[in-house]
Amino acid sequence: MKKYITSISIMLLVMVASAQTVTLTFTGRDANNQNVPLDRVVISNLTKGWQDTLTSPEDTVLVMQNGNGIDEFVKDGGFALSQNNPNPFDGTTFAKLYVAERGDVAVEITDITGRVVGTNHYSLVQPGTHEIRVTLSTAGIYFLTARQNGRAVSVKIVNRGNGGGNIIEFADVMGVNNESTLQTKSGIRSQTDNPFDLGDQMEYVGFATINGVEVESEHVTRAQNGSETIVLMFAASQGSTDALPCPGTPTLTDIDGNVYNTVMLGTQCWMKENLRTTHFADNAIIPMLDTVSHDPYRFAPDGEASNVSIYGYLYNWAAVMHGAGGSNGNPSGVQGICPTGWHVPSYTEWTQLTEYVGSREEYVCGLNNNILIAKALADSTGWDSSTGFCEVGNDPGSNNATGFSARPAGGFGTGDVGGNPNYYHNFGNCAFFWTATEYNATYAFWFKIKSDGSGVGTFLPGSLTKVLGFSVRCVRD
Repeated sequence: MKKYITSISIMLLVMVASAQTVTLTFTGRDANNQNVPLDRVVISNLTKGWQDTLTSPEDTVLVMQNGNGIDEFVKDGGFALSQNNPNPFDGTTFAKLYVAERGDVAVEITDITGRVVGTNHYSLVQPGTHEIRVTLSTAGIYFLTARQNGRAVSVKIVNRGNGGGNIIEFADVMGVNNESTLQTKSGIRSQTDNPFDLGDQMEYVGFATINGVEVESEHVTRAQNGSETIVLMFAASQGSTDALPCPGTPTLTDIDGNVYNTVMLGTQCWMKENLRTTHFADNAIIPMLDTVSHDPYRFAPDGEASNVSIYGYLYNWAAVMHGAGGSNGNPSGVQGICPTGWHVPSYTEWTQLTEYVGSREEYVCGLNNNILIAKALADSTGWDSSTGFCEVGNDPGSNNATGFSARPAGGFGTGDVGGNPNYYHNFGNCAFFWTATEYNATYAFWFKIKSDGSGVGTFLPGSLTKVLGFSVRCVRD
């Protein structure tokens, strides 16, 4: 039986140009729409290429700078006060004070009539970002004001509850010599230098502990244009290791420093993201190319470098194998392009995955048909739409029951040398994956998932060659 407890919302506060604040509230839910408590949320800015983590209850608010790392909210010579958060609030709220010059700072609260209801003075405040905690005992509209060296900044705050007193405190310990005892407020992060602009493509992933095992939510990817509540769905069955990060190896890191999430399916531990390394594990570079070749090369999906962060690179078979001979063993024993401790899966290992998924009724679309498993392996975003029964592009939001998260990176090149062999194809429509198993000197085995397909396709002799660019997933040794 599943155990449900109230979820912990995690908030991301984003400062953007013109003093606009974007507040994101994260909450966890399972397939039955029950609350799932969040341990942490990983925030990735896919446009600008950075990642940060919010944890609960230690971190609940993250302030990001706008533009090139210069916060346009800081005005008047570097002395500014952010709008408090939350606002309105129920007894206690927080605001950021930006100080450019070392010196004394006075902070006060006045009600709507101008009566001072709380004040405090801080000596020798150091330059930087400081957090102010405000507590009020009476509901109403107030003004929070900070003063330094003849300058004053003020914001309107709205209280709806009783915090037990009228108190102003610096909630951080960043170089402030307070006249009162400092208290650190759990739940607020200091300001990050990571840049953010409205419209940036963001990705959010939640993590929760269920039955002693850390579970990863579905990935939410979107252009972030304003405040909203983001629901992170946890589809994994409690008590099973399926669709969870691999025990002891929730992530792996390649030689470039790219971090990949993992997923456990049956007895196999897989990468749940496509490989995007530019180097082999021995640090040899993998060149880029826009023509088919028997030498090792990589290609950006659909020819666009911006696709790599989401879809990984495409690699020809020579790059995948890195000089190793083909193998159909289980395990394959071929490290090839994979990070140390991981290997390129053989045709037999891919078949083990598909047969396992087909043996579990919760992963099969339709009744009594163990081949309709494509939806369970395909990610819930990025696919072309389709209307066929149990097809990946038909209601893609119901995809990815396994957590494998196959993404349609398409491919590069064609084996038809009589035509034009150099072109990108099937981006958004197909996910192609190399295996470590060769058919002969020209061909190697591969697996395919299509937006307008319901099953997982395999190699057809004579149709495709080793010079093509396909995606790569690695399996733990």
